[in-house]
Amino acid sequence: MEEAMDAYVILLLACVAVFLVFRLRQSFRKTRGKADQTDEIQRKLALLKKKRDED
Repeated sequence: MEEAMDAYVILLLACVAVFLVFRLRQSFRKTRGKADQTDEIQRKLALLKKKRDED
């Protein structure tokens, strides 16, 4: 009986660990995506300023 409980505890901990890893990966991807968007916006803004200065 004790061995069966240990197996369930290990299985539960493994599920929690997998869940946390996927959450961290998802958060990291969102953060990286926002950084890419920021770079693109900065580049477009620089182009607009350059066009405005030329006019």
